[in-house]
Amino acid sequence: MNAGRARFVAIAVLAVLLVGAVANPASAKPKPVSSTTTTTTTWPPLPAFDTNVAWSDCGDGFECGTLTVPVDWRTPTSTDRVGLALIRHRAESPDERVGSLVVNYGGPGESGVEYLRTAFSRLPATTRTHFDVVSFDPRGTGASRPIDCVDDAFLDLGAGFPAVPTTTAQLDAIHRYSDQFARGCAQRMGAYAGQVGTRNVARDLEAIRLALGESKLDYLGYSYGTIVGTAYAQMFPTTVGRMVLDGPPDYSLKDRDYAYQQARGFMNALSGFLDWCQQTTCSLTGAGAPRDVLQRLITQVDQQPLPASYVVNGVTRDGKLTSSLLESGVLAMLYDRSRGWPALADALLSAARDGQGATLLQFADQYSGRNPDGTWSPLVEANAVISCVDRPGGAAPKPATELADIATFQAQLPPWGGSWATASCAGMPKPAKGDKLGAMTVRATLPILVIGTTGDPATPYAGAQALVGRITGSQLLTFDSTEHTGFGRGISACVDDAVDTYLLSGTLPAAGTHCAPD
Repeated sequence: MNAGRARFVAIAVLAVLLVGAVANPASAKPKPVSSTTTTTTTWPPLPAFDTNVAWSDCGDGFECGTLTVPVDWRTPTSTDRVGLALIRHRAESPDERVGSLVVNYGGPGESGVEYLRTAFSRLPATTRTHFDVVSFDPRGTGASRPIDCVDDAFLDLGAGFPAVPTTTAQLDAIHRYSDQFARGCAQRMGAYAGQVGTRNVARDLEAIRLALGESKLDYLGYSYGTIVGTAYAQMFPTTVGRMVLDGPPDYSLKDRDYAYQQARGFMNALSGFLDWCQQTTCSLTGAGAPRDVLQRLITQVDQQPLPASYVVNGVTRDGKLTSSLLESGVLAMLYDRSRGWPALADALLSAARDGQGATLLQFADQYSGRNPDGTWSPLVEANAVISCVDRPGGAAPKPATELADIATFQAQLPPWGGSWATASCAGMPKPAKGDKLGAMTVRATLPILVIGTTGDPATPYAGAQALVGRITGSQLLTFDSTEHTGFGRGISACVDDAVDTYLLSGTLPAAGTHCAPD
């Protein structure tokens, strides 16, 4: 996910949650995001700053701390600062420690501090033995001066929009919502919003390396975290150590192509799930042929949301499963074939046969960071702002043009492909001067390992293939599965072993290596 969160309950900010997608219809002919030039060709070292981190025990074998850095690395001041929340788990065998491995779990917007707590135990024993595993909340996320554009109640309003808008009135409502969101970002966040993009996160990553006292950065990036890693390698090539980029999106694509590629990735994964369901007689077949059951459910929820209430830690979430929340709940479970697909089959059966949308609503809430008590994590707002700062779009297209594009996506990629052809970054914060990502090509680093999953729904395999072509000396490891990312998830010993070998010795897998799930 993480970085590849495909849906937000408000379609108004949908496209920027698609790992940075901004789906401007081609026929609108917006000014394209540059994919051939960068605004800066040289990247200076960081200015002097206080590298001290006061680490303290924060439970379950973890240490936590804060690293204070300038908001504006180009023109730092003593007053405008951001405290980066850090977490680490020391190497389990101190005598065999190699160094620190810094992990970014993607999003953008994901809290690395919280994610590492849940994901650490699934990392291979070899990684845990030899490395201090470190993660952080990137600026604008989690506990690192999080982005806050609108109230929680406003975010809840997005659930009322259709998953795929088909009328001018629906689009007008979505654009009004989007405009209000953008105004909230400007009013509440000011200039800070333009300083949370990936260029500054890469600088923060260099600051973390210095604070850890490491001569080289050993780094593991998942999904959007691969964009952070690529930016770092471009800006600080001489301090790149062992770098693993697992599940990269293809930021070199034009906006519409990027959106279409990801829509196709998710819809192909959904089709794969339905085929698996039919072939294995999964639980959903108890209500009929899986494709027919899903389509009936989509039609039903479009007409009347399903009752959906669940309880977590004594707190009741009394809601409704709307069409956009149904889509979010389904897509959320496509990231993990081994664990997610069976759970999705059960949830769809409950909704289709029993008229209860509780489990799907819970999936959607967990996906977007909506808590049962009505509060939201910073994930959604941070995701929207960071994505638009990284890939600023042009003006919103005319409704007729946008509807035509939605119809094209929908016809070619049912049942929800049209979702990816809506919205843009119009009115959203712009990047700080000189910090637009532009093209990211990497040279003069130690060899970098890229992992691509053939059926990855959120970051299609083509993104990994493209990234290898832009990083001199890199190698592609292919994972033949329908998953989002492959390393350290307990699903492929082949992937885990290949990455562990690289992290410890620097030896890349042989060219053309493919791994299968366990």
